[in-house]
Amino acid sequence: MKKFFIIGLGNFGLNIALTLVENDCEVLGMDSNREVVQRARDFISHAIIGDASNKEVLESLALRDFDGAVISIGQDMGASILIALYIKEIGIPRVIVRAISEDHGKILKLIGVTDVIFPERDMAIRVANKLALKNAIDYLPITDDYGIIEVTPPKSFIGKSLKDLQISTRFGCQVIGLKLPPEGGTAADIGEKGHTIRIAPSAHDIIPENAVMIVIGKHRDIERLQGSR
Repeated sequence: MKKFFIIGLGNFGLNIALTLVENDCEVLGMDSNREVVQRARDFISHAIIGDASNKEVLESLALRDFDGAVISIGQDMGASILIALYIKEIGIPRVIVRAISEDHGKILKLIGVTDVIFPERDMAIRVANKLALKNAIDYLPITDDYGIIEVTPPKSFIGKSLKDLQISTRFGCQVIGLKLPPEGGTAADIGEKGHTIRIAPSAHDIIPENAVMIVIGKHRDIERLQGSR
């Protein structure tokens, strides 16, 4: 079982903690706010009150065998950097920090933080690309040029196999999965628990009506695919 230390149990930190617990990970949460910690105890097994910017507090927790730490403490950039430094010195192999500015992120990288995340910026980019790309249902950026996008297939794709469509040759992108609605359902039902997903479909898989394609590639290539009739 993997073990993670979550510092800061506001909405962002708590949701990470909840998701880790749902994936059978052991989670230790810490926050300096008593009410926040009390709320977190209703959802995760270990939540404690403490000041993570105090090195002695961190060293008293026996964290060396943890797989990773997530630092999400709001707008206090100085405290975030200090905590990240202490966590690195303790020896936790993976340190993920929520950054509040580009300069904050640069400093975190300089001290060896493994993952710097910008939740608000990343979500804004994701939503904007989802809105801008034709027929996009969901969007996950990989680089500035590449992304993974869930799209409704053009009508001309329905009933044809991936081999017949030759998507990689014609458009330069790859179908890496198909989402299928429950029997008798529509594409609008995808996202509910009843749908099925087919990862790495074969060349002989047929694109059925009401399916959703999961496509990886350059944005401009996926746009060309979406423009097909």
